[in-house]
Amino acid sequence: MRALHLNLAARPYRDYRPLYAVVVAVSLAIFFLMLNNVQTGVRYLRETKATRTRIDNIEKQAANEEQRARDLQQKLDAVDVKQLALQARFANTQIAARAFSWSELLDRLEHVLPDDVRIQSVTPGFGKDGSVHLNMDMWGKSGDSMVRTLDRLDRDPHFASPFPSAEEHNDAGYHFGMFVEYEPSIPRVVE
Repeated sequence: MRALHLNLAARPYRDYRPLYAVVVAVSLAIFFLMLNNVQTGVRYLRETKATRTRIDNIEKQAANEEQRARDLQQKLDAVDVKQLALQARFANTQIAARAFSWSELLDRLEHVLPDDVRIQSVTPGFGKDGSVHLNMDMWGKSGDSMVRTLDRLDRDPHFASPFPSAEEHNDAGYHFGMFVEYEPSIPRVVE
């Protein structure tokens, strides 16, 4: 026989506890996610405010640097570069002429020139490339003095391209002129 189940309820009983548990769990998840979103939003606002401040400072610095660059460019535009270059070239030529070592030149000439040749005058000329041109007036005992002088100047590494400029023979001896390129130990470059 079967057991009899009597249902005296006005409506049938339904168990809503699992539904309530799901609603509570979802509500708690929504609450924690919303709390996380609020914290993230607050952190974002705080960090973007600091970043915006840094960006503003960097933009101000960039504007200041651009203004400085414009001011410097105006100053550079006001300079007459061609005139300044000419003045610098002139000053460098004067410095090279004053820095010229006469003692070094005379020591080298003493070792190079033959014994029967004496120097009457030496006139240096300074090229724009830093080269030194010597114009020398000399006296020798014979016409052979000029040939020996040319030969010895040509063999010395400090002198180059010797070339006679004039020659004259009289009772006092043999007078001749000489052009030669001279390389000092410290070259003076003139720009």
